[in-house]
Amino acid sequence: MTSPIIHVFTDVGVKDIDDELLIFYLCSQKDLDLTFVFMGSDGVSPSEALAHWIREYEPNVISSISCTQLTVNSHSSLTANVSYMTISEYKEFDAVACDYALQIAPMSEYAGENLTVREKYIFAGDYATPAGSRDSFNKQGSQDILDRFQSQDKLIDIPSAHMAKMRFNKDLFSKFSGNFRDNIVFTAFMLAFGRMSPTHPANKFAEGLINPNVGRGANYSSVMKMGFELQGVNIDALRGMENTLSEMSLLNIKSCEAAATNYCDALEANGVTLKDREGTIKCLTDINIYLQSINNQSEFTPSSERVDIFKNGNVFTSDEVGINGMPQEILPAWNFFKSNAESITESFNPVYDLFAGYVLMGIIKGENRITHTQEEFLQTINVEF
Repeated sequence: MTSPIIHVFTDVGVKDIDDELLIFYLCSQKDLDLTFVFMGSDGVSPSEALAHWIREYEPNVISSISCTQLTVNSHSSLTANVSYMTISEYKEFDAVACDYALQIAPMSEYAGENLTVREKYIFAGDYATPAGSRDSFNKQGSQDILDRFQSQDKLIDIPSAHMAKMRFNKDLFSKFSGNFRDNIVFTAFMLAFGRMSPTHPANKFAEGLINPNVGRGANYSSVMKMGFELQGVNIDALRGMENTLSEMSLLNIKSCEAAATNYCDALEANGVTLKDREGTIKCLTDINIYLQSINNQSEFTPSSERVDIFKNGNVFTSDEVGINGMPQEILPAWNFFKSNAESITESFNPVYDLFAGYVLMGIIKGENRITHTQEEFLQTINVEF
């Protein structure tokens, strides 16, 4: 039987590790002919993204999968077991063809003029944006290629809100080691402590990350789960302990709220129209309360060194929370987070792209996995991986 030919459009190198997990998963599956097309994104060029993958992650994949199963031919023909190319190289072919295509990245206006998909084109996002929601992140610059395969009755889309429900458990986390494991933990911390910069080109998505009433609330959900696991009290209980915690220099809710308000002001100053300003300030204040309390209550912070991490009126952004340049004020939280990573895997950020790959494998096997629950996803993928 001929191996299915699969082309994956990926934005490896963005400030998460979701694409990388998907690539590892697909490479671990038997009898697939895989081509990964690097799109670049968020200031990372396609060639930089490709180099980043080869340098940081490919060695771990090769060492984890038997050589007879995986043959990597970077920048080679489209018939290799696994091959890579940038989108500019991909466009140079007069004609390319695959059985299945998987889009887990914005397409930068590439309309697929030279691409033939024989079976299905799977899109990680909503083709038709739900009423009251913003377009899926991957839909940016993608309308033409999505319309193309929708008109051919080959498009299968995976709702963003459903993908956001798919998270790690301990078994899935255990599948990864080395740089994968390190960066899963770091990314989870970064997305807990670092908000999207108000000047980011995709800043219109910032409110939805914080406020589950206007978006998927991925950051909010992660921090609420993490905070409860690390501290054993929910956010309402923590708010109710304000006076006691304030006297112990553990928490300053006023600064948490001021930083949340200032962040919303900054978003609006950069052209974002907030759908629920009051609700977003409330949600971000909740996030800030947990973050400040975690930083100060950790075993790494003596009482004499407790600080108000929002005293300057600003939240931290993902640009500031770097694995090699962590702000001094939140080092206690980073050390505490790392030491407790095994116990808070369910608070790690969603595995959107890994779920998309899981859906793809289901389609190849004749299964419809799009509506699978998190429990079904974890049960099955932990066997397949």
